[in-house]
Amino acid sequence: MPPTTHRRKLTQKELRAPDEFTTFVDNARDFFVNNLTQMIVSATVVVVVGAIVIGVYYYERHRDTLASSRFYDAITALNAGQNKLAETQFKQLADEEPGRRLGRLARFYLASAFIADGDLPDARDSLVAFLSEERDPLFRSLALTNLAVVYERMADWKKAAGAYQQAAADPGPEQTRAELGVARMLAKSGDKQGAIAAYRGFLNAHPFAQQRQDVMESLALLGAHADASPIPSAPQQVLVH
Repeated sequence: MPPTTHRRKLTQKELRAPDEFTTFVDNARDFFVNNLTQMIVSATVVVVVGAIVIGVYYYERHRDTLASSRFYDAITALNAGQNKLAETQFKQLADEEPGRRLGRLARFYLASAFIADGDLPDARDSLVAFLSEERDPLFRSLALTNLAVVYERMADWKKAAGAYQQAAADPGPEQTRAELGVARMLAKSGDKQGAIAAYRGFLNAHPFAQQRQDVMESLALLGAHADASPIPSAPQQVLVH
């Protein structure tokens, strides 16, 4: 007897498999074709945006380099005593680059050029404009002290005292100078008792200050004594036998 051949019956799922695969490929192809334009546009947008970002970055770095070069030229002119040239260069930099750090600092140094040139009103205006935007404590202290000096030279004792007081409120290299400036302005404005109190407060706060002798002389001119804690003497060495 010939061998019996058994044929396995295909399931419905197996019969559907090729059709499902063909359908998936067709759908993927249709999706790609239908969205090809959008994909190309999206890719183009990404490339263009990336190019713009890179271009802006290098453009800004280029402008930073130019601003640094201009700032250096202006500082060089100021240090050389070429005040008019420094004024022109600092003013141009401040006006053309107000959003950059060097552009803002240019106003501070512009005031220094005006002071060196004896142009007190323009120096005052430049410092006021600088202080309206500056947040760095060190430069604020320096600018306030310079503004106080300008007011003092303009014989505006009240405004000078106010600027010195603001500068004295922040610790820094100008603090002691500003404290003495407050006392000096009070004396010049006729507030004798206020000046005496300010000088005595300085001596109490800074018993070892180099300006101690000058302060005591200023108090003597005001008809007052120091009335401050004496400078503590160095401890003596005790020999134990």
